[in-house]
Amino acid sequence: MFRMSEKQNFPVAIGNWTKGLCLILLLVGLLAGGTQVQANEIHNSESQKPVTLNGSGNGDLLPIPIEVPKPRTNEECIKCHKEPNLTSGRLDGSKADLHIEYKLFKETLHGQKLECIDCHEDAASARHCRSGFQKVNCLACHSKIKGLYPFGAQERLAKKKIKIPKRKIVGDSYYKDSAHGKALLAGKKDAPNCFNCHTRHYIFGKKSAKSTINRFQLTQTCSVCHKDRKVETLLEKASTFRVEAHRKGDLSFDYDRGNCIDCHQGEAVHGLKVNDAPCSRCHNTKAKIDGVKLFGFGPFHLYPDYEKQYSTWCVRNLYGILLLLLLAGLGCCLFIYILKRSADYYRKEGGE
Repeated sequence: MFRMSEKQNFPVAIGNWTKGLCLILLLVGLLAGGTQVQANEIHNSESQKPVTLNGSGNGDLLPIPIEVPKPRTNEECIKCHKEPNLTSGRLDGSKADLHIEYKLFKETLHGQKLECIDCHEDAASARHCRSGFQKVNCLACHSKIKGLYPFGAQERLAKKKIKIPKRKIVGDSYYKDSAHGKALLAGKKDAPNCFNCHTRHYIFGKKSAKSTINRFQLTQTCSVCHKDRKVETLLEKASTFRVEAHRKGDLSFDYDRGNCIDCHQGEAVHGLKVNDAPCSRCHNTKAKIDGVKLFGFGPFHLYPDYEKQYSTWCVRNLYGILLLLLLAGLGCCLFIYILKRSADYYRKEGGE
C-alpha cells in the first residue's frame, strides 16, 4: 500500500506543536484573569464595608444600600388611572373599574391628606400586579383592631400627624351592634362593605352635597340594596306622608321620610346613635308604656308589606281606593257638567 514520506509527516508535527502552544497560552490567560477578578472582589468589598452607628467601628453594623426606590406618588398613579375605560379582570372573572376622577378625588377627605399607597401599599412595588392587589379594609384606620390591611396604617397616620376623630373610630361598634357589620362578620354573601355606602375613593363629609351619606342622598344610597323600600309611586308616598305629620307633635325634630338614618341609627350607622330621633319611642316592638306593650306600633318601613305590616298595607290600599273614587267622582261631575251644558244649548236653540 501507500507509505507516508517525511515531507508528509512534517505538517502534522507542526500542527500538534501549535495546538500545545495555544493550550499553554489559554491556561496562562485564565490564571491571570482569575487573579484580576479576585483583586477586584477584594477592592469592592473594601469600598462597601458597612459603617457603624457611632462611627467607632464597634457598634451595630448597617449595610449601605445601593439604591433606594422612591415611593409612588399620586401623580404617578393617575397617569394610568385617569383613563376612563381602564379596567382589570378579577380572579373570579368579574371586571374591576380602575378609573379615578382625580380632580374629584383631590377634594375628598382622603385625597387632601393621603397618598394612594397609604391604602394600596402593595402597589408601591416596582412590579405592578395585574391580577389585583390585596383588599383594603377601612377599619385598619377607623378602628383599634390590629392586623388589618393595610398593615401599619395607623403608624403612617401618626407620622403624618393625622388624627382620626373619636366618633369615626367605629370598628368595635360596627361588628358588635350594626346589622351590616354582623352580616359581614358572619360571611353572608350579600353583606355590604364600607364602600357600598361611602364609595371607594370619593368620600366626603355628611354635610357635603357630594357625599353619598348626605341626608338628601340617603334614599338613593340605601335603595341600591333595599330596592323594595324605596318610595316611588304616588300610593307609596301617600301611605308615608303621615311620617312628616308627626312634626305637629314634636316641633324640635324634622321628620323627613328620606332620611333613613333617623330611624335606623344603630342598624345602619356603625351601631352608633347619631341624633335624638324620637321614632323608637313608639315604633319599637319591644317598647312598653306603663307596662303595656305597644301592639301595632312596630317598625315603620317605607314600603308597606302585607305580612309584616298589615295595617300600613291596608292604609295604602285605602288611599288607593279613595283616589280611584275621587277620580271616578271627578269624571262623573265632568260628564254631568257636559250633559247639562249640552242640554242648555239645545234648549236655547230650540226655543229660538
